[in-house]
Amino acid sequence: MNSKTGSEGETFRAVTPDGRVLDYRVGQDLNLAEVTRFFSDKYTVKQIWAEKRHVVGALEASGREYFLKVSTSEGISEVTKNEYAWNEAFNEAVSRSSSDLWVPQNYDSGNYQENLFYIVTDKFEGEKLIRYPEETTEDNHGLFTQNIERVIDFSELIQSLDIKLNPPHLFEGKTYTERFLNQSRGWYNDLPEDVRGKYDLDELWQIVEKGTPRLNPKPCHGDFTPWHIIALPEGKLGLIDGEHAKSETVEGYDIGYLIQRVFTVMQNQDLAERIMDSLTKRGHGLEKIKVILAARAIGGFLDANLDIFSPDFTYPKLFKDWLLKA
Repeated sequence: MNSKTGSEGETFRAVTPDGRVLDYRVGQDLNLAEVTRFFSDKYTVKQIWAEKRHVVGALEASGREYFLKVSTSEGISEVTKNEYAWNEAFNEAVSRSSSDLWVPQNYDSGNYQENLFYIVTDKFEGEKLIRYPEETTEDNHGLFTQNIERVIDFSELIQSLDIKLNPPHLFEGKTYTERFLNQSRGWYNDLPEDVRGKYDLDELWQIVEKGTPRLNPKPCHGDFTPWHIIALPEGKLGLIDGEHAKSETVEGYDIGYLIQRVFTVMQNQDLAERIMDSLTKRGHGLEKIKVILAARAIGGFLDANLDIFSPDFTYPKLFKDWLLKA
């Protein structure tokens, strides 16, 4: 894995069935007027705008609003296809009439400009539990704090599913444990040797290497963060952006990823400890969770190292020290 991509989301190789490795992190600029014309044949385009890797928008047809997501490169198309498959699999396994935990329903899909995959889903109306991470401050953690137990419920629901998603060519490694170890080793190797030595990251790697064989296979969303969870009407929660979902990875990946993001991105140790306490009360094995946290701690150092001019390892180090004491 190239360090320029960081560790956000579970590592996902954007590879075509014929073996071409594609970049799923960087897209191209699309002409928004042309995109609007393309979808105007079938929908009323109420709004459209460019985000980092997609063109997104609000569509309307027959009095109903939808959400549009258009890939801006062939590599991004591969992970967007995975998001479509995740939405389908989750909604086949979990009925909205019997659960308050939702993911978007697919309504349309296809290709724009031949190889740029798009999806049209229902539009979730509500507020994200946390605004985008650059905007996280102590004063906007309230909605997430109120819903911590239900967020943990969501992670447990995902792990209970029997779903099939990804073709083998999307992965690096034959088994789920090999894939997780390859991912973690990639993060470790992408860090400069002086950083690995200064912060004794070999200690983390040993936890990952020794503990991974004890982890069972479970599905995951792959990018399970408060800014991907929306408080919907009538007390429901909606989980979006399933591009990195997998039908088989190591157990506890989503909740471990969440804890690390809460601690290092939201910079809220108290909430991370609250999640850990709840997991313990629910009977989750702390030693297994620590394997995921150790891998995520390595990923946190890699994320910090992306700022090549002034990398700040303050919170990655605090997180490492905290999990070793847990």
